[in-house]
Amino acid sequence: MTAAPDLLLVDARVRTPEPSGHTTVAVRDGLITALGDDADARAWRGPGTQVVDLAGATLTPGLTDAHSHPVWGLEMSDGTDLSGVTDLDGLRAALRTAERRDGWVIGFGLDHNAFGGRPVHRDLVQDVLDGAPAFLRLYDGHSALADAQALSAAGIDGPRAFAQLSEIVCDADGRPTGHLVEHAAMDLMTPVLPARPGAERRDRLVGLLREMAATGLASAHVMDLGGPDVPGLLAGVEEDGDLPLRLRLAPWCMPGVTAEELDGLVRLQERAGRLWAVGGVKFFMDGTVEGGTAWLEHADCHGRGTDAFWPDPAAYSAAVRHLHRAGVGTATHAIGDAAVRHVLDTVEALGAGGPRHRIEHIETVPDDQPARFAALGVVASMQPPH
Repeated sequence: MTAAPDLLLVDARVRTPEPSGHTTVAVRDGLITALGDDADARAWRGPGTQVVDLAGATLTPGLTDAHSHPVWGLEMSDGTDLSGVTDLDGLRAALRTAERRDGWVIGFGLDHNAFGGRPVHRDLVQDVLDGAPAFLRLYDGHSALADAQALSAAGIDGPRAFAQLSEIVCDADGRPTGHLVEHAAMDLMTPVLPARPGAERRDRLVGLLREMAATGLASAHVMDLGGPDVPGLLAGVEEDGDLPLRLRLAPWCMPGVTAEELDGLVRLQERAGRLWAVGGVKFFMDGTVEGGTAWLEHADCHGRGTDAFWPDPAAYSAAVRHLHRAGVGTATHAIGDAAVRHVLDTVEALGAGGPRHRIEHIETVPDDQPARFAALGVVASMQPPH
């Protein structure tokens, strides 16, 4: 070693990630420069070297969260935490005392099962809100419940057609029940929801990233861009110091995308900072089993789940092909077995070479499909309990 390390980690059980037999790690200028034993530690130590004794603890490489939403997740976890609610009485009790922010009741983490088999409907909670507009995100992140005041504020008064599999659920008379299914329907609420100030949003993001780093994460694959302002937000954080961990962000590509918009996603791949970069593009081939929007080869017990998120699955394949030819890898949310099969078929049609592609979640997959992941080089990015 030509120069003394800034930091020595000693008396460790070093994994790389396999057990290495080493007990010492030397670090200089933020980079690991050598692995060794106790004798090496004594030889490498300089007058300015910081020595941290790990007392026999296991030391591993930094971990990577392969599917995370730290930016979008701040929005998705804003307001009153309803994840502990198990039934309708509990929901009504939580909403009676929920914090009001700018007059609104915002909640997240609500389990579909809290409704006890009843259809998700605003009438089940309307009377406990005392006239406050309310927007409650269900735990799957793909649906929400809005009350009458919230629907009125957003101008939602009936069904609408969307370019993606999305729905404003309405009763037999065409009146919205308040159940908003998938992104396009939920996004109608965004302009009227109370927003956090920019500085508060930035502080919350940095705080969340610090919490992630404290668990042993060194990097995260972020499966969204979180908004067009996020590259600027991250650049602003780096003006004041380093991000707590490395981030690789994949902006979304939705049904109805044009060739010009696809080229814009290609250009976005150039955006980067010291510890963050845009890398890849995120697609959705379906939604969730709980919401009835997973694309299944056979309908679920409610007769739902036979439609793709892209009404024309061939258009999805064409968009992936456009990005592939530009050297951009993709990550596709696919939970149902029909969705998984279609993504694999799409990648197979691309031929050999080019960027690697991923499938996210993979909750259901036919027995004849797993071997195709290896044969095609597709990354199986599994989160079964999505």
